[in-house]
Amino acid sequence: MSDKNLPIKIVMQKRTDIKKNQGGGNLKFFGEVTPQLQNQLIKKFQNVLDFYKDVFIENEHVPAVGKIVVKSDAIAKSHKPIDLCRNCPIIGSEDLNEIYIKVTEPSIKSTMNLINKPTSQKIKANLTTIQDIQPIRIEEKISKELKRIYQVNTKEFDDIKTKIKVKIFDFNDEYDNEQIKNYIHFKLNSLGLASNYNFVRYGDNIEYLKMSVNSTEDIINIARINGVKSVDFFQQYSLPINEQTSSVLNFINDSNAVNSDTIIGIIDGGISLDNPYLSPYVIKREEYVEKEYQNPTHATFIASTIQYGNQLNGFKVDSPKKFKFVDVVAIPNSDKSFGLTDSIGEEELMEIIEDVMNNYSKEVKIWNLSLGIESLVCNGTMSDLGIFLDYIQDEYEVQIFVSSGNYTKKPYRNWPPQGGIGNQDRIIAPADSVRAITVGSLALYESNNSIVKRSEPSPFSRRGPGANYIVKPDVVDFGGNIDQNSSIVNLGMKGLDIAGNVVEGIGTSYSNPRIVQKYASVFDEMLEKDLLLAKAMVIHSARMNSRSYLDENQNNIKYFGFGMPPADTNEIINCSKSEITLVFRQKIIQGSYLELFDFPFPPSLIRSDKYYGEIGMTLVYSPVLDQRYGSEYCRTNIDVSFGTYVQDDGKIDFKGQVPLESAWDEKFEKSRVENGFKWSPVKSYYRNISRGIKVKDGWKIRIDMTPRSDIIAHEQEFVLIITIKDSFNHDIYSEVVTGLREKGYITNNLETKQQVRFRQ
Repeated sequence: MSDKNLPIKIVMQKRTDIKKNQGGGNLKFFGEVTPQLQNQLIKKFQNVLDFYKDVFIENEHVPAVGKIVVKSDAIAKSHKPIDLCRNCPIIGSEDLNEIYIKVTEPSIKSTMNLINKPTSQKIKANLTTIQDIQPIRIEEKISKELKRIYQVNTKEFDDIKTKIKVKIFDFNDEYDNEQIKNYIHFKLNSLGLASNYNFVRYGDNIEYLKMSVNSTEDIINIARINGVKSVDFFQQYSLPINEQTSSVLNFINDSNAVNSDTIIGIIDGGISLDNPYLSPYVIKREEYVEKEYQNPTHATFIASTIQYGNQLNGFKVDSPKKFKFVDVVAIPNSDKSFGLTDSIGEEELMEIIEDVMNNYSKEVKIWNLSLGIESLVCNGTMSDLGIFLDYIQDEYEVQIFVSSGNYTKKPYRNWPPQGGIGNQDRIIAPADSVRAITVGSLALYESNNSIVKRSEPSPFSRRGPGANYIVKPDVVDFGGNIDQNSSIVNLGMKGLDIAGNVVEGIGTSYSNPRIVQKYASVFDEMLEKDLLLAKAMVIHSARMNSRSYLDENQNNIKYFGFGMPPADTNEIINCSKSEITLVFRQKIIQGSYLELFDFPFPPSLIRSDKYYGEIGMTLVYSPVLDQRYGSEYCRTNIDVSFGTYVQDDGKIDFKGQVPLESAWDEKFEKSRVENGFKWSPVKSYYRNISRGIKVKDGWKIRIDMTPRSDIIAHEQEFVLIITIKDSFNHDIYSEVVTGLREKGYITNNLETKQQVRFRQ
């Protein structure tokens, strides 16, 4: 029986916690403003004007797009050349050091005059940030994969030429967007392709042209059209070939499990109706695949992992739950040994997901999606399907879980990883979804011949980071192992086959539902259902449960994410007397910061004039997103710091202790993005203060929000979770609760079904 029976405390926000930000810093110059620099920049703008001369002659109302490349140490939003671009407004970006601008002939000429005669110090400073100015050229519009296909593989090109995906630049202006669409239609008509396309739209901001082409020359001609941003093709999805083998175990249903009202949606190949242990829990079923193309093997194993995975794999948990399922048969069979094979187009899958959400999202908030495209390895910017899943989660208020993908190239990855793999084992689309919880895999079983040992990253589990260095996978769980002979016997996870027999299988497809089960168990326990809070609690528990793995090597986060949550829900939703977990479910307003001043550090953790103890801290929020900005897709950033302060002559000298302060100004924006979680929607930290910190005047928590330079984010919701632990078993829970009360803070218990049962 766990000693965790004390409730997590929710700390209510006080009006006095809100403080106004002070004024900004001084202008920064990244070089001298000389006549030579001015002439160089004028010449570059002239080259852009010359490049688009025919477009502007053809139609003076049609805008074009230029690209400004800024110096690597001028990437921060405070250095963006916004004042210089007053006539050529910024409309997006791709890489961290790139900016897309809207250009017309008059706007380019006005900007050239501004460069020649700067009207302010801000404009002069802007000039020193610029490395290059270019038009958008044909070669950068065509995707690498499409280019590879049409250059070397006629058969592959024939398969995709009716599924060409064209994206158009969004000028964030209704008139300009209408002008560019009419212009592109006119150009396609001149190529004989006007009847070969239709618009595919999702929500207000996701839009593609789906086209048919006749030749590779058509691809090049489409890319030549002004206003076309990219030319690619809609991917095809099919079920992964199942890595499964029979097991000697016989399954006995656990009669102690508790039936839950929480419903989980599984979008996959369909749960077997012949499995007697699962079929009673399928309350709704939507079939988008013809019967002869269905293969329920994969989805059945997933559902059995959610329902019986702990029992089958030897994890003892109190009061296991049995969930209800909405079974969406969306992905056809790809295994020729099973039957007829087929695939589904990316755009068709999107339509199915939106259709399902329209029908079920009000009652089904948790969705399992274990699929990925092997060829779409994360390259630093968001995938289209990742962006789509973010839209779905915002629009329908659901939480989607995505597997990180399987790395199947031999030799498999060892642990520690061998050299030479490069980026081949990075996550694949749509695991880069910012809103989704992405799951990697660890090995549960090992042998003398296994490639990795227990609790090490599985040889096939893909690693992060995601786009813009966001931590992906978010978390990991057990998904199997392989031996040196590529066998999974006695190394795979135990699940059920379509008839209800126990089988072994491997893959991130099978670690993903283990996290779904843990999240659903937490969500089910909440009396007041809260998707963001449940996400924060699962990730925070993973970080606290995986302290040793992540502290060994800073690169381990790429493989482990923030770690693995405990199997027992009780470990996530409760505290023991020797620890306290505080939840701050609050809002921050633009132009202000939050400050919880004079935090009551537990007296039992103060010894010999030093602070001791373990501190874990997790911050989760849903930033404003904008797909036009590539690597800068996340448009708001929240930072948190928990640390000590000293008061001197009315001034407060504050030092962050968790995370430990870093001199980011010296590392510039790129390093802070890569190493400091900046713009990341999940931040999690841990510190064991084993050597002590000299006692100061007190502790405080500070929370700041930074929006990108072009947006107004009136307020941003967030969840901050802080756990303080004592290894000597003192009752620090009571000490902190009493201290908060004495400081005037109102705290409530996180109400759970378990707390209600305790009271009864």
